[in-house]
Amino acid sequence: MQSRIFICVLAVIAAAGISGCACPACWSKASAKQAADKLSLCEVPAPARTMIEILTSGGKIEKLEKEEEGGKVMYDIEGVVRGQYVEFDIAEDGTVMTAQQSMAFKNLPCPVKTACINYFGSKKGLKASREVEEGKIFYEVEGKKDNKPVALKLDDTGKIVEEEK
Repeated sequence: MQSRIFICVLAVIAAAGISGCACPACWSKASAKQAADKLSLCEVPAPARTMIEILTSGGKIEKLEKEEEGGKVMYDIEGVVRGQYVEFDIAEDGTVMTAQQSMAFKNLPCPVKTACINYFGSKKGLKASREVEEGKIFYEVEGKKDNKPVALKLDDTGKIVEEEK
């Protein structure tokens, strides 16, 4: 399944690789005056832009920022695609570094649900998402513990690998 998706992505990239930016924001002088943290899709290099367009097709980009991580330029994208909240980190060359999509708590693997209910004391009010990072799958669950917001990152066995308070 992953190899078919990869082949499809490569085909689209190859087909669109030499295309220029056709979005109206590129034609406007106003786009050059955007705030430093906000970016127009037209300002993203072609390989990264093509991947972003593929991943957000049929959706809406709500945030697009350029960041530097470990000396490498990355594009942080947040949006809604087919009714689901999504986040992506895309390298300049179009490589998808991380991909995250919201999901219903009830659809989490049983060990992850059990660990979260034990940690938070209940499943009420918990928000869940699935994240693929460097080829590994993680689950992020946000909720409140002792009336304070907490975000947990868990592996598929329910082990907490990160806790943000």
